[in-house]
Amino acid sequence: MGRGLEVNAPLPSSANGMIFISTIDGYLRAIDPFSGVDKWELKESPVLNAPTSIQHGFTFLPDPQDGTLYMLRDGQLKKLPYSIPQLVSASPCRSSDGVLYAGSKKDVWFGINAVTGAKVEELSQSSIRRQCPASSNTTIFIGRSEYHLSMFDAESHVRRWNATFTDYSSHLLPADVSYPYQHLASSSDGRLITADGTTGSILWERNLGSTIVAIYLLQSDGLHKLRYTVVGKETMEELVRVSVNNFTALITA
Repeated sequence: MGRGLEVNAPLPSSANGMIFISTIDGYLRAIDPFSGVDKWELKESPVLNAPTSIQHGFTFLPDPQDGTLYMLRDGQLKKLPYSIPQLVSASPCRSSDGVLYAGSKKDVWFGINAVTGAKVEELSQSSIRRQCPASSNTTIFIGRSEYHLSMFDAESHVRRWNATFTDYSSHLLPADVSYPYQHLASSSDGRLITADGTTGSILWERNLGSTIVAIYLLQSDGLHKLRYTVVGKETMEELVRVSVNNFTALITA
């Protein structure tokens, strides 16, 4: 993927160590990983926009984490060997079963005040928008890509399906980088647990109100996508219950 921050630009001290949590409703939240306290939040369009109704006996279900596609046909769910970004990159293309794919990609850079979260600049191929003067001392630049995909029937020329998937440009965190926290996210809502990576002790838990699709660490060369564990609702509730019981036992001992 592309870089998500201006290369070789020193990070503002206020941005040092921040994590960014992307939720399916379009929010990007800057959070202190130790305390779980919000520093600020940025609201954009939802990560995924796709029809949910079943037409012609089937529909496609995209994974909001990476745009991977699944086909639901006659009650059977099948994972397809490609994602929305991959199809957009390959388009215009045609599949062996007579589906025509047409796609487009729109890239934009957001200049964000690292202290307040205010969007001060927006850079794209077609325009430059400034809402207030951007200071190099406090501004971070985050890249966002929108992938638009349409599928057409080669015989009837009818559009079968269309979707928009959005992702923030990022790198994978190198294996040799020491990250001191573990994150667990609920599969069904926005609950998130952060634990000490060494002891396993839960540091904080909160509900962001919308399904988490990605967690990033901000470093000098851009956003780095962090690995996190997705768990079911019952498992998440049990982890919180055990944590509360252990804390209660500790303070009453």
